[in-house]
Amino acid sequence: MSAQAVLNGKTLGPKEFTDVLVNEVKNGHARLHHPFYLDLYDGKLPLEAVRIWAKEAWGIFAYNVAINTAKLVRCQLSGIHDPEIHKKFVDIIHSEVGYTYFEGSPRPVLGHRALFLRFGESIGIPGKELERCEAEEDFLPTTVLARIGWLDIALRSNHILEQVASTNCCNEFSNQLTGGKFFRAFRDHYGLKPHDIEFFAEHGEADTEHSNIGYDLVEEFATTNELQVRVLKALRKGLSIWWALTDGVARECAKLKK
Repeated sequence: MSAQAVLNGKTLGPKEFTDVLVNEVKNGHARLHHPFYLDLYDGKLPLEAVRIWAKEAWGIFAYNVAINTAKLVRCQLSGIHDPEIHKKFVDIIHSEVGYTYFEGSPRPVLGHRALFLRFGESIGIPGKELERCEAEEDFLPTTVLARIGWLDIALRSNHILEQVASTNCCNEFSNQLTGGKFFRAFRDHYGLKPHDIEFFAEHGEADTEHSNIGYDLVEEFATTNELQVRVLKALRKGLSIWWALTDGVARECAKLKK
């Protein structure tokens, strides 16, 4: 069954609908199909282009703790009060902050923010420079718009299912699919050490856990056509933000050739 069937008023079975969402991501995420990313995975980009990308990617990743904390709030506001579900969101926040700071966590690893700052240092971007960019909103216009878009999703989504569709089902699932691609590209083509690119290995592993909660919630609660349409549109909103963001980075990197 297709996504169009949902938009035409068909209510799909839970598993069938989540399969539709998975296919939307696999067939339409910029990090899987945009020429810029394909060149990065193949090691065809100069290091300066990688630095440009990393700075803009930081503009998105730096929001992860705030965005995931907002999901816990939205979960309750959407009428979902199951403590087991709430705990899953708390676990995600733990991984973003850093499992190493919490007893009984799966892995003694630093938070994603610290790991990305380490990666930035390894390619020649001082951590203080990335933090300055964040504080001063010193990003490309398309990145600024993407940041606004993600905050809008985090703070103004009407339902937790829309929120997890745009983020967990879209972003975290794509991290799961591309974490290994990034890791191998930076190791094999750009000569970085595993320690320097732990962010991508950890993001791929942790986001397998993160993306699952999104699909689990959709499968359990998106049982009407109205909700399925809202979820599908939210997912596509997340996909479109990534294409716009990546187009902006690609245009900026194209200036290096002139």
